[in-house]
Amino acid sequence: MNFTRIFLGGLIAGIVYFIGDGIVHGALLHSHWTEVLGPNADQSLHQPAYFGPYDLLKGLLAVWIYAAIRPRFRAGPLTAAVAGLAVWLACIPVPLLGLLPMKFFPASFAVRWALYAIVPTVVGAIAGAWIYKEAP
Repeated sequence: MNFTRIFLGGLIAGIVYFIGDGIVHGALLHSHWTEVLGPNADQSLHQPAYFGPYDLLKGLLAVWIYAAIRPRFRAGPLTAAVAGLAVWLACIPVPLLGLLPMKFFPASFAVRWALYAIVPTVVGAIAGAWIYKEAP
């Protein structure tokens, strides 16, 4: 594994995730967040100090998974998409399922959130994997 390239690819993926989360939560889910949070709705939901490092960790995880599965699945965008789907599964729908019993938000909101998040998660993994190359 080339850890320098994992870091660089993870940084690229993290940037894509940060922008994607901004679009998902700031545009596509904005009205739903306002409804869910009610009077506590702070319209500055995308706090860079929190979500920047979070998205960077997701990006590093995606490229690390890509590097780990690459020998078995071959290098390329399809393998990167598989890594992105693994990160999506671990970071979006599984945690949302755990929150549903608390009734913080309706199941329809969780489903919409999970579905919207697939695209940036897979695209970010593909972008990060594009940077990754094995060490010489």
